[in-house]
Amino acid sequence: MVLKKMVLGALVALAVLANPAPASAHVVLLGTTPGDYEVVPGSPHELTMRFNEPIDAGLAEVRLIGPRGDDIEGIGKPRHPGGQENALAVDVPNTLANGTYTVAYRVVSADSHAVPGAFGFSVGEPSATSGAAAAAASGGTGPAAVSYGVARWLGFAGLALLVGTALFVAVCWPGGATRTGIRKLLRMGWTALVVSTVATVLVYGAYATGRPMTDFGTIGDTLTSRIGVLLLVRTVMLGLIAAGLPRFLRGLPAEGRGRHIALVCAAAVALAVTWSLATHSAAGSEVALALPADVVHLTAMSAWIGGLPVLLGVLLRSGDLIGIRLAVPRFSRIAVIAVALLVVTGTYQAWRQVGGPSALFGTTYGGVLLAKLGVVVVLVALGALARQWVRRHYSFDIRTVTDKRRARRGPGDAELGRFRRTVAVEVVLGAVVLGLTASLVGIEPARAEQSRLAQRITPPERTGPVNVLLPFDAGNGAAGRGQVAVSVLPGRVGTNQIHISVLDAQRAPKEIPEVRAELRLPERGLGPLPVTLENGGQGHYLADQAVLTMPGRWELTLFLRTSEVDQAVVRIPVGAR
Repeated sequence: MVLKKMVLGALVALAVLANPAPASAHVVLLGTTPGDYEVVPGSPHELTMRFNEPIDAGLAEVRLIGPRGDDIEGIGKPRHPGGQENALAVDVPNTLANGTYTVAYRVVSADSHAVPGAFGFSVGEPSATSGAAAAAASGGTGPAAVSYGVARWLGFAGLALLVGTALFVAVCWPGGATRTGIRKLLRMGWTALVVSTVATVLVYGAYATGRPMTDFGTIGDTLTSRIGVLLLVRTVMLGLIAAGLPRFLRGLPAEGRGRHIALVCAAAVALAVTWSLATHSAAGSEVALALPADVVHLTAMSAWIGGLPVLLGVLLRSGDLIGIRLAVPRFSRIAVIAVALLVVTGTYQAWRQVGGPSALFGTTYGGVLLAKLGVVVVLVALGALARQWVRRHYSFDIRTVTDKRRARRGPGDAELGRFRRTVAVEVVLGAVVLGLTASLVGIEPARAEQSRLAQRITPPERTGPVNVLLPFDAGNGAAGRGQVAVSVLPGRVGTNQIHISVLDAQRAPKEIPEVRAELRLPERGLGPLPVTLENGGQGHYLADQAVLTMPGRWELTLFLRTSEVDQAVVRIPVGAR
């Protein structure tokens, strides 16, 4: 019963790691045919999209929405035109009537995230009005997303139990290899990994495409995708582990464990790579640094959290005083190293998201970060107390001590009970730290949140032209602060003009490195639709063919980059009918 409780505690910590809120992926739409907002004289026979990275055609979904909000039937299956892996094309078999059309797509990025987007074009002339609104975009939510999240959580739990237990035995407690509890933990970890891998194969296609979970036709597409290949590699590795694990446990020597430790570490790293190659670390910039950092993070997490069930549920209840005297100090050192690696690698991507004290103390991101730092301080203090206890009771080498009675006696039951409670509290606080770290991944960065909070705009209850003047702060001092004037005319369904002027504190034109814009219709799950801006000089940007394809409360998002790493995000509601 105690062992099950310890395992459950470790799984709770892993659950928060495996299910962070969705983060921005790296797929960017570079161009389309017909072009975004383009008015073509006749019905196109094909729609093409070009992206900045290879796309899995089998897991892509493309919808064509007509001027009245209805889905156009008969659209072909997405394919790679001319063998171009970074492009998608679909055939349009029917002749399209005049009006404005919206292409809603859903593709899988290199980091295995499902990324929705949209663009619009018109046949003959833009629609003056729009009828029934389009249905909300599907996929990424509902049973498929929940099932995929559970499978991912189970995989992290299995990784920690399998790797953490094997490493604990190889490094800290070779004599525990024959214990029933050790073998049970290893079986649980291996089984969880197998179930997670199979479940991911079954549900990932539905998650990525938005199709029903009963549509098993996506399994073949999943297996040929990037994540599918990694899942197959993981399956082969698990087969090899199952075959070699009994021999590994039988061959553990009391001394000279270097080869076995190296074998466990190599297997842990190899398994971690099958996750890291399908996450954010494998896409975007600095992959050469981000990928190894993610592998180290997963391996350290497994060594620390996966070792705690062995320490609390098996070793300290075993009655093996010699084993306890050898293993506890060793695991204490492993835990210190693992926590240090988790802190370094876990904050690698987060450190750039807070620009200054105002963002740290005035945003949700900053508040969670402060809470995490506070818990870490308490955790480090408890860890220091635990290490003092270990040094006080296990500071000598059991192999050389002359007083064997002292070795056999060990700490009293009361002292050992207090130590177990201290370690149990460390488990809970470690889970909290990991949960807060995972939360930071999904929370809006401090700089972007600070810019949004400064706006304090209520979504419009009416439609029509938009004229606003808003402050922004990218967080890099005076160079990152300013104002942005935005006009959307006439603010209705169809073609609109968007004027953007970047100003300084005195409302003089301000030049910044980059301004980007996109449109979304959140209530319908539509977007982002990229807005093509022309730089008119002196901080002025113009989009004269921005099309609002259907009625609703649109959101115009501006990305104002003020340096290589600093960016403010400004959101402006636009009502259209």
